[in-house]
Order: sequence, then structure tokens, then C-alpha cells
Amino acid sequence: MTEFDPKSVEYLGLLAQVEEELMPGAQLNLRAAELALGEVADGVIVADAQGRVVYSNPLVSEMTGDLVGLLPGQRLNDNLQFCDASGAPLAPVLPEVEVADAALEVPGAREFTACLLRSDSEERREVSVQVMAVRDGVNLQNFVLVLRDTSAARRISSRLSWQTSHDALTRLPNRQFFENELQTVLSQCVDKRQHHVLLYLDVYQFKVINDTLGYAAGDQLLIQLVQLLQRCLSSSDLFARVGSDEFAILLRDCTVEEARRVVARLRAAVQDFAFHWDGNDSRVAVSIGAVAVDRHAPPAGQLLASANDACCAARDQGRNRVKLFNDSRKVLEKRRQTTWVAEIHAALREDRLLLYRQPVVALQDGQRVHHYEVLVRMRGRDGDVISPGMFLPAAERYGLIEEVDRWVIRNIFAYMALEQRQGVSGCSYAINISGISLGDEAFADFVLHALTEAGVAPSRVQFEITETSAINNLERALIFIHKLRAAGCSFALDDFGRGVSSLAYLRQLPVDYLKIDGSFVRNMLEDEIDSAMVSTVDHLAKRMGISTIAEYAETPELLEKLRLMGVDFAQGFGIAAASCLPEIGGQRHFESHP
Repeated sequence: MTEFDPKSVEYLGLLAQVEEELMPGAQLNLRAAELALGEVADGVIVADAQGRVVYSNPLVSEMTGDLVGLLPGQRLNDNLQFCDASGAPLAPVLPEVEVADAALEVPGAREFTACLLRSDSEERREVSVQVMAVRDGVNLQNFVLVLRDTSAARRISSRLSWQTSHDALTRLPNRQFFENELQTVLSQCVDKRQHHVLLYLDVYQFKVINDTLGYAAGDQLLIQLVQLLQRCLSSSDLFARVGSDEFAILLRDCTVEEARRVVARLRAAVQDFAFHWDGNDSRVAVSIGAVAVDRHAPPAGQLLASANDACCAARDQGRNRVKLFNDSRKVLEKRRQTTWVAEIHAALREDRLLLYRQPVVALQDGQRVHHYEVLVRMRGRDGDVISPGMFLPAAERYGLIEEVDRWVIRNIFAYMALEQRQGVSGCSYAINISGISLGDEAFADFVLHALTEAGVAPSRVQFEITETSAINNLERALIFIHKLRAAGCSFALDDFGRGVSSLAYLRQLPVDYLKIDGSFVRNMLEDEIDSAMVSTVDHLAKRMGISTIAEYAETPELLEKLRLMGVDFAQGFGIAAASCLPEIGGQRHFESHP
């Protein structure tokens, strides 16, 4: 985590970005303010010259214990009151004025210590308060308040709370936060007058940018695209990153006709956008799906899936297309039955799934390849390779993921058996197991039978299960792990650290490896909190006799820091991207047998 002194150049630079938005002649862009201040571990409030709230960042809500927080238009003095250590109220923090007064004498900056009384408890939180007046010449324009919790532990907790609900790259809310907010909005839709619109956006050919220009270019593209789209939205709209190249927008208090105008602005902005990188100019496009959000809408998860289906329908029509789905179950069901369900069934029947692998190297042994993670792709009817992010979520949603898991196991075991027969080195392979397969009581026996039938040495097989799926299916997960470990296989707990119950369940899961969640690894050179998280997980794992694997190791500098930290293994673009299984004896594909 980056600590900011309110008087530091870095901090004042961030506030200057907000001040520029507040200057006369500049259009106030609250999203830009959130981007500038979203990572500061302090509460930040901007009020106008009359003391009405213009902006407050999420940490203000956390400090006050008010989930709603300070809303634009509210009078700051009425909604944020300070007291002394004994609980006695202090004078209002801002002067009481009804209209802007150029002659009003207000200190340029002042600082004091006070207590906040949390609305959800009797606890008083001591904070350092800095009040700054923003002027244009002699005219008072705005006030900026910075609330700093004096407890370092609480500051770290506040930052971690922000990280678990936001995407580190774009600083937008993440999928979990968005779904929770969407469900809250749905619960408030009690009459026919309340109406909103949900948009789902997919960046067309984003994978091409990643593959041709690299992940750094892909990251920068997303950052620029997010900033571009934010300028087309209002401050009340909720904008989130819900996938690698997918975004969701909740247009609050918006009719379908009003949404059409917003979508037209979004499309026009993207059509005029050119991405410049390393001497190359690239054009991108978006597909947009839209669904109505009213009192008849289904739960948040299903509604988001419906918007995704609409987006897929738009993408099928070409670049920069929009598809609006009415809240008709027949339309959505027809879409599901005629797209991914049929496509996945056909791919399984026609053997169009492909096996890829990505190396995992030993950091303490000269980056020697220790094993490979098995990844699955699909070959489309047109011959193009479809990424797992396109069809695996659909396979999970529509109950086909277990068939995909079984196909992967049969085919990777056949490949490993061929390696043994051909005298190839016989590397070990890590196979991902979905939560649905993990919960199937017959799945462990299926794996054991396939392992015996192929004649593959169990010591060459590792299974990866995500922390979330293990916790959600704890009893079945333990049975599966014990059966396969008894046979000689090893286990890795994937995405460790992403969930809130990691430590509570770790002691119950007899795993051999912890895969440290990549969201902590990729930013650890710039973020002290992320670096501390990686170090803590590695230290904890060592105390328990468990090896660690760092995901998203994308640069030589990051690999070196991980090595010095003592992390055992790493994988990521900085080592090698995923690639097709090498041919052995002229064979690459294997027929699957029921």
C-alpha cells in the first residue's frame, strides 16, 4: 500500500487532479476524481462553496459506518459531525453560507484532530481532519476534506476492504461488488415507476491486442477505454469490470429510450477511439447487451447473465452492435439453447476441444520447469480458437462443465500415457477441477478408473481446486482429496487469498501447493500491501509444509523479487504463455471414450 502524507507532493498532486475538475469552465467528472483518489487510504470529500457534497470516496462510508455514505447535494455540516474525545459535539467544520461570498474569509488550509461517531455502533473513531479551500483568484470554489484514520491497522483494513471490492487495474468496482449493488437496487424496485437499465459490454478482439502487443498493451488499452466510457456516463451510474474484457453498467433511474441515447454516446466514443502503442495504431469495438431492470426482473446473478446473453447476440451480429433483450424468459431460453449449449455439446461430440499447457517453473532452481498447468480451449466451427473465458462460464451455468472436466481428464491422461510409451521426459501436469465436479460423489472414482486405465503414474498428476469451490463443497472436497492423495496424486489450492475465509479453512484442506492469487502478485512491485500479502501467504505456507506458486509473474523484476522472497514456483507471461501440447509421434488429439 502507498501511504500518502496530506502535505506530500504525491498527495497534493492527486488533489490537484480533482481541483482541475472543479475549476470554472471545466466539466466536473466525478469518475475522474474517483480514479485519482480511489487508492488513497483516506476518506476524501469535495463540497461546493455552500457546503453541499459534490463527491466522497468509498472510505468515507467505511469510516462513518454508513453504507449509503454522503450523497451529492447533501449539506456536509448536517451529515458529517465531529465530536471531541468525551463525545461533546464540535462546531460545524464548514462555514454556514447560502450563496458564494467572495469576501468570506476562510483559511486556505487547517488541520485538527477529532472523533467520528459511527452510525452502526457506539464506537468513536479518532481521525485527523484536513480542510482545504479551493479558490479561483479571490472566489471560493470548493472545499476538500481529507479524513485520515490515526490507526495504522485500520488504514490497512480500509485499503484491503477497497481492494476486495474493486479491480486493481481499472479501479472500477469488481463483479462481486456490482452484483451486490444490483441486488440492492432490485430489492428497492417495489413499484412500476422505478426503472433502470443494465448494460453488458464486451471489448471486440481484445485477445488480439494481448497476443500481438503483449499484456502491458492490453492493460493500457483497458485503462484508456474505461476513462473514455466514463466520460459518457453520469455520476449516478454504476460502472464495473466483470471479466477480463467485459464490463457492466447500471443506468439508474433510466428508461429504455434514455438508455438508447447513452448507448449511442458509448458507441460513438469507441468508434472515434484509436489505441496508440509502440508505433502501432489499433481500432477496437464493443458489443453491448441491454436488459430492463424493474420490479419484474429476476435476481441479480440471473439478470447479469441475461445481459451477457444479449451481449453475445450483439457480438454475433458484428462490430459495435447493440442488442436489447426484453425480460422475456422465452427469448433468453431460446438464446441459451441455440448458442453455447449447442456449441459445447457439438464441440464435445466432434472432439473440438483443445488442450494447452503453461509451464510452472522452480524459482529456487534456475527457473527449471517443474510441471505444466493444463488449460482447455475450443476450436470454433470456422477454425478459430475460442478462449476459455467465452465458453467455460456458459458450461458452468448450464450444467456442462462436468462433461468438459471428464473430457480433459481422459485426454490429458492419454497424452501422458503416450509420453511414457515414447520415452519422453514425462512431465507432471496440473488439472483444474470445477466446483460442480468436486461436488459429484462419483467423480473421484471416475478419475481413479481413468488413471488406472491409462497407466499413468499418479505422482505425475496434480489437481487444482479453487479456494471458493473447496469451501463451498468442503465435505466432498475432503473426500476427493483424500482418495486421490492416497493414490499418489498431489493437490494445489488455487486463487488463495481471494476469499474471506482462506485461513479458517486452510488447516482442514490437506494440499501440497498454494497458488497465491494473481491479483496480489502482479502489482506487488508497486504496492506494499500486495507485497506483504504475498510474503505472509508464503511464510504461512512454509510453516505448514506447503509449497507456494505465484500466478501472473509477468516481468523479470517480479520473478526476481518472488525468488528473493522465497516463493517456490511461478507461472505467467514473464515465463511463457500457454501453448498447444507438443506433438508426440505425429499425434496431438485423442479420441475420448465414454
